[in-house]
Amino acid sequence: MSRERYGLLWDSNFDDLQIEMLCIQKNGKWTDKGVTFGEGLPFHYERMRKLLWPELDEHRWHQLCRDEIIKNKVTVIMGCKSSGKTHSASWVYLCEYFCFPNTTCVLVSSTDLRGLELRVWGEIKSLWQQAIDKYPYLPGHLIDSKHAISTDDVSENDVARDLRKGIIGIPCVQGGKFVGLQKWIGIKQKRLRLIADEASLMSGGFLSAFSNLDGNEDFRAVILGNPNDPMDPLGRAAEPREGWTSHLEPTKTEVWDTKFMNGRCVNLIGTDSPNFDYPANEPTRFKYLISREKIANTLSFFPKDSVEYYTQCVGSMKVGVLTRRVITRDLCHQFHALDSVIWSGKPLTKIGGLDAAYGGDRCVGGHIEFGVDVTGKVVINVNPPILVPIRLKTDTVAEDQIAEWVREYCERNHIPPENFYHDSTGRGTLGTSLARKWSAQCNPVEFGGAATNRPVALDYYIIDPKTHQRRLKLCSEHYSKFVTELWFAIRYAIEAGQMRGLTEEVMDEGSLRQWDKVKGDKIEIETKVDMKDRVGRSPDLFDWLAICVEGARRRGFQISKLVSEVEEGSTMDWWTDLQFKHKQVRRNHVLTGAS
Repeated sequence: MSRERYGLLWDSNFDDLQIEMLCIQKNGKWTDKGVTFGEGLPFHYERMRKLLWPELDEHRWHQLCRDEIIKNKVTVIMGCKSSGKTHSASWVYLCEYFCFPNTTCVLVSSTDLRGLELRVWGEIKSLWQQAIDKYPYLPGHLIDSKHAISTDDVSENDVARDLRKGIIGIPCVQGGKFVGLQKWIGIKQKRLRLIADEASLMSGGFLSAFSNLDGNEDFRAVILGNPNDPMDPLGRAAEPREGWTSHLEPTKTEVWDTKFMNGRCVNLIGTDSPNFDYPANEPTRFKYLISREKIANTLSFFPKDSVEYYTQCVGSMKVGVLTRRVITRDLCHQFHALDSVIWSGKPLTKIGGLDAAYGGDRCVGGHIEFGVDVTGKVVINVNPPILVPIRLKTDTVAEDQIAEWVREYCERNHIPPENFYHDSTGRGTLGTSLARKWSAQCNPVEFGGAATNRPVALDYYIIDPKTHQRRLKLCSEHYSKFVTELWFAIRYAIEAGQMRGLTEEVMDEGSLRQWDKVKGDKIEIETKVDMKDRVGRSPDLFDWLAICVEGARRRGFQISKLVSEVEEGSTMDWWTDLQFKHKQVRRNHVLTGAS
């Protein structure tokens, strides 16, 4: 017996769920012979959700995330903990897969396997199981060992990359190394979807895979995470079109257009939780969302100005931290650090560098070169760094493997051993291996200790407190530690317009490290331990560049000037004039005695 629904008569073979799925397949609204049918995608997705999971709550955050995910190509959802970010993306894309099982591939990424199971992949598995228990005709075969739900009944022996119809969980960190989405960027499917969970913990190059995935006929993505840093992948994906510096930290839930792929960002602010829509004397309505009780519990341990309170209870991006970064993306673009160099034809000096690691962190090698460009300026050109391979199952120790790689690389690129520099912090055995396998002329760079007595730059003057004479400011007067000098030498070289060829990944790592002023008005960067705790990884690429730039400075490279272009060619005459005028004013006001 047929029945009427949405202006159409439906055969009795169609149950309520199949009607909603067909409406979604018709894009929510469609016209036939001048008559429009359907209520729109948000309506039919919500009806489908209620049929599959009637126990799930409906509140304004749920509605907002649902509508934004459905209508946008790229949706960023960021907010405090316990804001339902993962849940929203999971059920929407699972419904879409149910409606288009033969033309849909959903990639689900998180940090590691544990992160997948505890968060987005675990959520999707649970929702899928509940759905097929209620409606056994729904598509999908769970292959738990491959973290996949396949439309086809694929055997356990088939490899994950052949699962082009289904849902695939992807750990982006494997064996302690960031691998990202690289092996999936070539996948082709009519409807390709990506749920990128824990984006703030990903490597700087994570977003680069999106342009490749966008080559599919219909690509959409949801990027999830707790806001941590404007320069990490989540912060870059969520950046407003006008930039973070023009965007005040919201106190209410907000939505804005983003620079990244013309997307949209939904910022769920914890102190604006749907639980606050109901009187305080009533029981908490949504137990899984941030609530008055959870905020009060956090405040019992941490003050309101603490990082813990901000991440757990508020969840907006701390834009102010951009002012205390060693470098920023805007700085690099302003001074053309990412541009290619055009050399003048004069001889170049090549400098090899290595930031060594034997496990956990990355072992990074490569080289830079400096010389005169066509404008007559001495500049550094950065060649892309290379991860040095270290084999674990071999009789050759890691130090000897690194030394052999260094010798082969430098000889191939015509870099003499006296122009090669390596991190020697706590790694005396590496120097021994380099001397034995290649040359004793290799140069160690010790990151610890005090700053040097070299000038900060060739135009950075101060008035000596003892002699009252104008002189160049020394690094030992400007920095608290040598490691700060190493990192800031790169920043000042960029500001002087003397850096070219910087890669996005190296730039992004440098943009993550913070600095502050310490005793004596000196600059000090945060420790590597603190940075790793804050952003989840070590700045190995930028450490490598710091070693290379230090090598260039020892071989004659000088940071020429820091003044802006309008100040070029200026002198210190203004200082002399000011001193003369000041003395005149004092002399004119001196009382003289009668003769």
